[in-house]
Amino acid sequence: MGKKSKPPPAPDYKAAAEATAASSQQAQTSADWANRPDQTDMYGNKTSWQSQSVIDPATGKAVNKWSQSTQLSPQQQAALDQQMGIQTGLMNTAGGMLGRANEAVSKDFDWAGLQQAGAVPMARETGGAGQGLMSGLDTQSLGAMPSADAAERQRIEGALFDRMQPQHQQAQEGLEGQLAGMGLTRGSEQWNREKQRLGDQQSRERFNALEMGGSEMSRLHGMGMQNRQQGFNELMGAGQFQNQAQAQGFGQNLAANQQNFGQDLTQANYQNQLRQQQIGEQQLARQMPLNELNAFMSGQQVASPQFSNFNTSTSAGGVDYSGAAGQQYNASMDAFNAKQAQGQGLMSGIGTLAGAAATAF
Repeated sequence: MGKKSKPPPAPDYKAAAEATAASSQQAQTSADWANRPDQTDMYGNKTSWQSQSVIDPATGKAVNKWSQSTQLSPQQQAALDQQMGIQTGLMNTAGGMLGRANEAVSKDFDWAGLQQAGAVPMARETGGAGQGLMSGLDTQSLGAMPSADAAERQRIEGALFDRMQPQHQQAQEGLEGQLAGMGLTRGSEQWNREKQRLGDQQSRERFNALEMGGSEMSRLHGMGMQNRQQGFNELMGAGQFQNQAQAQGFGQNLAANQQNFGQDLTQANYQNQLRQQQIGEQQLARQMPLNELNAFMSGQQVASPQFSNFNTSTSAGGVDYSGAAGQQYNASMDAFNAKQAQGQGLMSGIGTLAGAAATAF
């Protein structure tokens, strides 16, 4: 039988891990150097990196410590120095103004010394409104209302009758004398006809007298009504004149009150504007020192140079010694296991053949 095989020895994982760490550190160091280039901008300002070896307190080993510095161009440095000088001067001035600002804000606001606020205008009483207005007419001064008096008509008719009576009597006597002279007898037909004619004429005259009495009564009544209407119109005109005078006086007083109200309102607005202006002036007096102080303190600050970004490189990583050692060990074990399996198969075949030979004898 051949010599018995042994499995491959296990790799030194500790050494492999240390080798991997050392390789990674070397790769990171190379990446750090690649990631820290010096730059110069368009104004001539420069930025640069420096490194120094220091001891890492955690591991006790030497490591690189990086620092970055910026160097301005001579023109930029001169501008910075000038700005810093201005800033220093502004701060010194601001410090001198602090007392004045404290004094301004420490004073109480003088409300008592302000212009009094304008009073609200009051609407004044409008004189003449409703004073002496004619609300009715005194018709008692016109006397009684004229009426169509029947007694007056009878008086007129009686006067007319009294004036006609002698004429009628004379006409009747003259007619009878005339008829008698004609040879007519009293009571004859001709006599009665002539007497009837004269009676009808005198009846018409008396009827006319009655109409004249009615017309005269109507005329007198109309005159009385006209006189009363004239008096009524005069009363109405006097009342309208008085009311118009009152309305005119009311309008004049109303216009005067409106004018006075407008003047009062204008004066109140002027007082309020003056008061507001005084308040603004006091506020300005208090705030001006603070604003000036803030203006000195908030001057333009010096801006740092701006450098363009660049593409940084990253570490590609060190050699994976641990992984390689593990893979090599696994491959050796696979080869060992395959060889072991092959040997076991050969022994099994030999045993089978020996059993068959023993059976044959």
